[in-house]
Amino acid sequence: MIDDTAERGSPEQTWDTLYAKVNAWRGECMHHISCVEQAVTETLLAIDTAFPTLHVKLRHLTGQRFEDLLAVLATDGRFGEHGAKVVDALTHYRSSHEAFRASLCHGVIKVLLERGGRPTILIRSLTIRARQAEKVTLALEEVEATAKVEALRRDRMKLVGLLAHVRRNVAGTHRPTPLANGA
Repeated sequence: MIDDTAERGSPEQTWDTLYAKVNAWRGECMHHISCVEQAVTETLLAIDTAFPTLHVKLRHLTGQRFEDLLAVLATDGRFGEHGAKVVDALTHYRSSHEAFRASLCHGVIKVLLERGGRPTILIRSLTIRARQAEKVTLALEEVEATAKVEALRRDRMKLVGLLAHVRRNVAGTHRPTPLANGA
């Protein structure tokens, strides 16, 4: 039997390295999610500033802000074809990533290591729905975890770009009121 402990490191070093990689993966996922959440909030604020008569809802919870932006873009024709693109991208983002976001941000992660050295990420979360406890378990093998972070990155880039375009257009329509003293 060949001792490859020196090459792989001690079991403690292997676990420390593995957990560092999993935490880096989780952090990257959360970064992509946070960028989208911030862009949605900035867009709502820009629309509210430019069009105060729309009475844009500015609610606290992220999911509510997604709903509020969808409502404004879907019901107000002034955003036209570009607004429809944002609605499609935001709807896709929510259906693809919302449940994962909840598990990632609120779940407890456990790492399983196969005999061959491949990790599996196990995320367990506990929520309450209709006054009943609901346990959710998500298992991701290394390939699936890599694909998930890439999907988040791709969808973030698209959605953040579309929202930036909306904000630029909205900023161009907003004309500040002149001060009363003429300054």
